[in-house]
Amino acid sequence: MLKVLSVKSRLFNKISKFIIKSGEYVLNKFAVFKCSDEIGFGKVVSVELIKNFEVTVDLRTASFRVATGDDLDKIRYLEKYELQVLKALKKQANNLIGFKILGIEYSFDRKKIYIYFSSEERVDFKIILRYLYKILKVWIEFRQVSVRDVAKFFGGVGVCGRDICCKTFLNSPKKINATSVANQNLYVGGIKFCGLCGRLMCCLEYEDKMYSKSLENMPNIGQTVNTPSGLALVLGVDAVSFKVKVQIIDEPLEEPLFFKVSELSY
Repeated sequence: MLKVLSVKSRLFNKISKFIIKSGEYVLNKFAVFKCSDEIGFGKVVSVELIKNFEVTVDLRTASFRVATGDDLDKIRYLEKYELQVLKALKKQANNLIGFKILGIEYSFDRKKIYIYFSSEERVDFKIILRYLYKILKVWIEFRQVSVRDVAKFFGGVGVCGRDICCKTFLNSPKKINATSVANQNLYVGGIKFCGLCGRLMCCLEYEDKMYSKSLENMPNIGQTVNTPSGLALVLGVDAVSFKVKVQIIDEPLEEPLFFKVSELSY
């Protein structure tokens, strides 16, 4: 069995996994690690055991040590230096159409730099790489940031009046689809249920399991059911109150009626 450490980067909470070769670490504490291509810095957020045959190509081996006070001072100095470099890069990259630099992160030994960017169009990295290398003179690695990660990094206030979930506690936002909205009888096409990132709000997923489970025990819209008032067509369902909106088939011009699921047979 191999011990794998998950390390969170300083920017955008990117998680990288390493097989620990030697050294020490403390869970939820900062550590300095050394692998074949870099000396890095990050917080150890989880530990897991995997079997030898489960090792993937991108899983690197690294030596770890717990970060000291001097290491933390070095990182604080590095972060100030990164701000200066970022300002210069943004100024120089203004003419790169469709390419927006959001943040940069140096490796612990400053021999490698990660450039976090967003782009709505396809990017020609060869041109940009040559352009930026003349300025930085170090190994460059691009990391594209999704719109959700951008909102997570910059933060903001949601429609609920509180700081958005991904900024405060939600480490790994799930992909929300229109099914979660439909299950809760919400209007799928409305922007009211979109977050600051422009995607459907993550909180729509919190109650989705409850709605999905409730809907399993309810008739489908368009289904024919037997009611105390006769045969009817289901027009809508309420998964919270377990009520069903129906139209009596023999009385098509009358107002729709509401019945509890327990009163129906289908």
